[in-house]
Amino acid sequence: MEEQPAKMGEPSVANIPIQMLAITDRNGRLTPLWFRFETEEHQIEKIGIEKTISRDESRCIGIREKRFICSAIIQDQRRILEIRYNVESQKWRIFQFLS
Repeated sequence: MEEQPAKMGEPSVANIPIQMLAITDRNGRLTPLWFRFETEEHQIEKIGIEKTISRDESRCIGIREKRFICSAIIQDQRRILEIRYNVESQKWRIFQFLS
């Protein structure tokens, strides 16, 4: 089953697959820089991350994920969002919009 593109401005949207550019420091700590996604109109939109507010790691039902709370400007509005990185599948997604 193919995942559907999502609208970024909707606060209820969650689990949006994204392509991420991140860097790692010498200790292996990830820092997301920007991401891109496909809109409903099949356009690729790139969003820069202003700030990584917090980061941690979780394990839920055996799935290990790194969680990042970040701020970004999306459609001319500053948004706070939770981005997750699945360690096993190496896939990034927007888990939820916090504001």
